[in-house]
Amino acid sequence: MRVDMMRADQPLERVTRWRYVVIAAVSLAAGVVSGGRGDWDEFVDAGRAMLGSSGLDVYVLHHEVQTGPLSLLLAWLLGHTWRDGFVVAAVITAALGLVCVRLLELTARVAHRRTQANLLVMVAGCLAMFTWAKLGGYGHLDDAITLTGAVVALHQLRAGRPIRSGLAIGIGIAAKPWGIIFLPLTLATRRREWRAPLAAGAIAGAAWLPFVIGAPNSLKAMRPTVNVAPDSVLALLGVTTDSLPDWMRVAQLIACLGVAALLAFRCRPESIIAAAIAVRLATDPATWSYYTPGLVIGVLLWDLLERRRFPWATLIAVVGLAPMWLLPSDTARAITRLAVTVAVVVWSLLRQPAIEPGPAVAV
Repeated sequence: MRVDMMRADQPLERVTRWRYVVIAAVSLAAGVVSGGRGDWDEFVDAGRAMLGSSGLDVYVLHHEVQTGPLSLLLAWLLGHTWRDGFVVAAVITAALGLVCVRLLELTARVAHRRTQANLLVMVAGCLAMFTWAKLGGYGHLDDAITLTGAVVALHQLRAGRPIRSGLAIGIGIAAKPWGIIFLPLTLATRRREWRAPLAAGAIAGAAWLPFVIGAPNSLKAMRPTVNVAPDSVLALLGVTTDSLPDWMRVAQLIACLGVAALLAFRCRPESIIAAAIAVRLATDPATWSYYTPGLVIGVLLWDLLERRRFPWATLIAVVGLAPMWLLPSDTARAITRLAVTVAVVVWSLLRQPAIEPGPAVAV
């Protein structure tokens, strides 16, 4: 009987052994249907301006660009390739998604010889890449770099290398300003290693200080004209574009950092990515689909840590932040967005710590 069961599992074992090929195929298919160029052309134009006529005044003159100097440099470099670099940027973005799934698998210590564990990674990874493809479709390589930096930081923290964790967070901030919400992750250990946030600050400072000093209005100019989306939580609470307070962005940043810092103080690094992004999604007036991958990646780790048979948390995050074609009603999407983000934050605060610093397990 036991031999027959083992033979029945062999085809499934062979499939799951190639789980990253399956995940990559899903990523490719999702990337094709996501289409478009999104904001990529604006990034390339701003990158060329930064290394050309605008210099340090690039953010003042191109205030529509909400990204970091590192991202503009990469956009300039990739802009020399086919279709102004959009294709290469989309491929790099997809590859970073696969890197995130792999690092989360390593962080959770999921053993590769277990068919059930591999199946969990494969299904969860496919769900994550379905949403991650929106980053490539919208040309947001910058967000992909920032999220990957957070995942790398978590993995390095788990491996007992907090300085490298800080460097990864610093790179994320250099690529996208909102990456600062992950800064508390560098201190999410029982032994506070203050060199880690200093390393993050050094990398971020090296990228941003020239612009802040050379063009003091840079950060002020980066504040976008924000419209409250009809399916946002703010709209559900009665906030409109006209009534949106000027301090909303500052309050959002403080809330994200506050939740992340609380989880870091309680040594729960595995929940910081999900919780910080959940707060951002709940308080943001916009509801772009490329905001979703961060939350999905964050809760994916929970499924891997819990060794579930099916990645329910990942699926709930994908469905709960449903696109318009799946849930046409703006009010319904706002309600599910509120329910999912609140649930993620509450569960982040209630769940027991699952990661302790120590040597990483290679699989």
